[in-house]
Amino acid sequence: MEQEWHADTGATHHLTNNFNNLNVRSEEYAGNDQIQVGDGTGLHITHLGKASLSAHSKSFILNQILVVPQITKNLISIKKFTEDNSVYFEFHASCFLIKDYSGNTLPKGVVKDGLYCFSQPLQHLYPKALVCVRVSVSDWHCRLGHASYNTVNHVIRSNNLSFLSNKRHKISPECEMAKSHNLPFSASVPHVTKPLELIYLDVWGPSFVISSYGSRYYVCFLDAFTKYIWLFPLKQKSDVENIFLHFQTYVERHFNTKIKVIQTDWGGEYHRLNTYFSKCGIQHRLACPYTHEQMGAVERRHRQIVEMGLALLAYANLPKPYWEDAFLTAVYIINRLPTKILNHYSPFEKAYHQKPNYNFIRVFGCACWPNLRPYNKHKFDYRSKTCIFIGYSLSHQGYKCLDLSTGKIFVS
Repeated sequence: MEQEWHADTGATHHLTNNFNNLNVRSEEYAGNDQIQVGDGTGLHITHLGKASLSAHSKSFILNQILVVPQITKNLISIKKFTEDNSVYFEFHASCFLIKDYSGNTLPKGVVKDGLYCFSQPLQHLYPKALVCVRVSVSDWHCRLGHASYNTVNHVIRSNNLSFLSNKRHKISPECEMAKSHNLPFSASVPHVTKPLELIYLDVWGPSFVISSYGSRYYVCFLDAFTKYIWLFPLKQKSDVENIFLHFQTYVERHFNTKIKVIQTDWGGEYHRLNTYFSKCGIQHRLACPYTHEQMGAVERRHRQIVEMGLALLAYANLPKPYWEDAFLTAVYIINRLPTKILNHYSPFEKAYHQKPNYNFIRVFGCACWPNLRPYNKHKFDYRSKTCIFIGYSLSHQGYKCLDLSTGKIFVS
C-alpha cells in the first residue's frame, strides 16, 4: 500500500487509496461525484474525512480527504493544504520547502521519480482518548435487539444518539433466520385508562431444549395500558400460582393500585388461580375456546420475544440452552423500544415516566472483561478474563457476564 504523500498543485482535494489514513470521524461518501484523472476516467469515491498528520515534529491538518481505491498515489492538494495550515510552498528543481508566513522553514520535501514528495512519510497523530465513537445504524440495530430499522432510526433521532451515516442498510441474516412469519393478528384496542386495569397472562412452552437454569416454560404478564411486559421462567406450569402472587404484590405496591382484570385462555394452570381471583375481587376474563385471536396482544408479544431471542442467540453464536438469558434480554429491550400504539413512546416511559438509558444497552454476545479481582484466591490470579455479555441483571445496575470455560456468571 502506497505510504508516501505527494504535493500536487492540480488536485482540488486530498486523495488517498487507504481508508486507514482517515481518522475515526470519517464517513461513507453518499454523493454521486467522481474524481476525474488525466485520461478523462472517473474514479469512484468511497469515504471522506480528515486527519492530523505530522512531519519533523510539526503537525498539519488535512481536511476533506477523499478515499479513492483506484488512485495509485496519495496526493496532497497544495491549495487545500495552504488554506488549512496557513503556510506556503516554495518549489525548487530538486526539492520543495514549506514555510509559514514569518518565513520560517518547516518540513523539506524531495523530488522522487519526478514527483515532489515529503522526505519522510507523514505519520498519523492518533487520538489518545475518545469521548465517544460513532457507530453505524447497523450496529444500533444489533444493540437494540435487531428491531426494525424504522424503530432504530426513531430511537437515534429522538435521543440524539451518535451514529455513522449510511443510507444502505445491510440485510441482517439473523433477522431473516429469526423473523420469517405469517401475517400478524389484527390488533385489538382495550378500553383502559391506567396501569393494572387489564393484565394478559399467558404461559409459553414447553421448550424442547431445557434452559441452562432448568426452565422449560415462561409466564408472560402484559399490561394493556402501558404495554409493559414481565417475564418469569418456569420449570413447570404449576409454578404459575406462586409466580402470580409474587407478581401481584410487586406491581400493586409499585403502581399503588389494584389489579382489576386478568385475561387468560383458561389453561389448566389457571384453574386454581380462579378461586383466588374470586376471593380478592379480580375479574377473570376468558378467551373463547380455540380463539387465540382474543389473546392476540400477548400472542404477538410471545412471537416478538421468541424472534428477538433467537436473533440474539444467532448473532452471539450461543447454544440453545441459553434461550432463557436471550428471552429475558429481549424483554428488557422490547420494554424500551418506542411503539406506534403508544404514539412512539416506549412501555418503559409509559410505566415509569422517564426515558430509557439507551447508552446502557450493549450487544448481546459481545466480549466483555469484568473485574474479577474480588473473586481472586491469590495474587497471581488474573484480574479479569474474557467473558460473554448475556443480559442485564434485574437485581443490580449491572451486566451479566458468562465465563464459557466454567459456565459461571458474574454481575459487573
